[in-house]
Amino acid sequence: MATTPPFPPVAFDAFSGGRQPLYAALARTLKQDIENDRYPVGSALPTEGELALRYNVSRHTVRQALRELKDEGIIWSRPGVGTRVRARPQGLRFFSGINSVADLLQFVDATEMHVQSRREIVADETWAAQLNCQPGQAWAETNIVRTMVGNTTPISYLQVYLRPEFADVLTSIKVLRKPIYSLVEARHGVRIVEVQQEITAANLDRQMARALKATEGQAALKITRYYLDRAGQLVQVGLGHYPSGRYTQSSRFRAHNADE
Repeated sequence: MATTPPFPPVAFDAFSGGRQPLYAALARTLKQDIENDRYPVGSALPTEGELALRYNVSRHTVRQALRELKDEGIIWSRPGVGTRVRARPQGLRFFSGINSVADLLQFVDATEMHVQSRREIVADETWAAQLNCQPGQAWAETNIVRTMVGNTTPISYLQVYLRPEFADVLTSIKVLRKPIYSLVEARHGVRIVEVQQEITAANLDRQMARALKATEGQAALKITRYYLDRAGQLVQVGLGHYPSGRYTQSSRFRAHNADE
């Protein structure tokens, strides 16, 4: 006699999340299920095999997705007990170790940038120190809110500074799904060969907090990136503010003799 599977298959489009990696899309879906109390706190998740069958993915993909949830403290597992829900998701987070241009491209590919405003500035001494340029240099400033693809909750407030001769790449664009520097390369023949990154602690000002639906003064991760061309000249500067609870930058390191 045929039996009905305990977890009916779910269509891929239900959790594909656009161009996200498959495991990230599955992790997002599982978090939504926990948020919606399909899997309440304290309850057991289906087994890896059941999840793989339900979402029509490999067990390896399921394992990667569950690892994401474990890293966020949402689930825990123990041999003989299984995997259980520890806590409800606390907010939108993007876990990534951005240590190369390839990592940066993957991050941008999973997000959208919504242009809020534009203006031209001339760097005074304070801005010159922030942008690593000479006082008196002109810049085109674009203020942007970044979201995950398919989710309207902002994860960061981004201030982009371009040299005026390159500012035309953003003149008529309202939503960006490509790195801004790649638009400069395509239109102006400039080649970015180095990205320098600095990470510091900061607090959201009133404008940022309003755009991010956050609280003025809230703690944030500030990531500054400097984009240089072949001649070592600064082409673009990006100042990103990520409110606490919405983004985690993580990396994993392994000692060479770890298996010895």
